[in-house]
Amino acid sequence: MNVATPTITGTTVCYPLFGHPVAQVSTPPTINEWFVRQSIDAVMFAIDTPPAAADEFFRLLRTWQNCGGCSITVPHKQAAFRVVDELTGRAHRSSSVNIIRRLDDGRLIGDMTDGLAMIEALKLNGVGVSGKSAMLVGGGGGAGAAIADALCESGVATLYLVERDEKRRDYIFAALTRVYPDVSVVLTAPDAPESIDIAINATALGMQQNDPLPFDPIVVRKDGIVADVVTKPAETALLRAAERLGRKVQTGKEMATAQLEFQMRHLALWPGVQSSDAVGGELI
Repeated sequence: MNVATPTITGTTVCYPLFGHPVAQVSTPPTINEWFVRQSIDAVMFAIDTPPAAADEFFRLLRTWQNCGGCSITVPHKQAAFRVVDELTGRAHRSSSVNIIRRLDDGRLIGDMTDGLAMIEALKLNGVGVSGKSAMLVGGGGGAGAAIADALCESGVATLYLVERDEKRRDYIFAALTRVYPDVSVVLTAPDAPESIDIAINATALGMQQNDPLPFDPIVVRKDGIVADVVTKPAETALLRAAERLGRKVQTGKEMATAQLEFQMRHLALWPGVQSSDAVGGELI
């Protein structure tokens, strides 16, 4: 498949994707093709940096004159949350950031769009969230907390929040129950087959060939959906197991593709979005 790529010159604005590892990321080709279609002189590329050097990267970002911001992937979303100067409400509630806009004076504005992208991808698959029951495994991590927040904001009736890290679990549970008192948040997995409408894996399980399944897809009703955040492999063992049971599935790539508009709006690159109103969520 031929994918359009930007021509890089001395005027090209850089938007690095910052993570560790980065071999699994699928965002840069999608974003770069969009840059070409929109005639935007910009480029996205992956930077593989271990956590010990994350602070050094963010210090560089503030002074990087031809950099308009960056996209953040695992494991740096919490580190990004700690270093930015301003946050949207959803980024604050999830304690994580996956997109940063760099202002001319070096200030960094952070947002978290993983949850928005998950809801949008479900919508594109014909799945509404309002009034439904959902299970989220890995609900305390960067992406997981954002997805939990977006599910509640979109009106899910019951959220089964599964998170092994007690500190993360307790934090996101407190945040959700404070902001969304009408949502029933349960800190266990459902114990009966075919008992929920939506099940989402927000962990890294599935990236490696020998990983165990994050959950048994039998818990999803026959007309429900199983979604994964893992982008590589394109179809995880979880999704294959769900398909064998006849369940609808949603890949991590579908969620990654749904990020485009939300992230470009935050960066003030989306058509019609002005610099003054670029941020898609209220700053706090």
